Amino acid sequence: MRIIYNTTFIIDEEIENEWISFMREHYVAAVLNQKACEDLLFTKVSIDQPEGKTYSVQIFFKDERQKEEFLNRHLPPIEERIICRYADRYVCFSSVLTEI
Repeated sequence: MRIIYNTTFIIDEEIENEWISFMREHYVAAVLNQKACEDLLFTKVSIDQPEGKTYSVQIFFKDERQKEEFLNRHLPPIEERIICRYADRYVCFSSVLTEI
């Protein structure tokens, strides 16, 4: 039973292409290079919100310990880069899912 850490981002339409490149190069690459998870999916949500374009990052963990280590050790510096570069240009929310 895997644990999935899902973050949904709603981004300003004007920065969409730049933001996708940034996420691939800095968020996705950083997570995968650290080998802190089992897998990662970066997807576009089919239905956008009136506020902007919607994307999702799902990070898969084998257990609770691996997830907690990622959230406490690896995620904060990754999130800080996004905040510094795109403050006020996106909103996001995260949730933890358990595969059934």
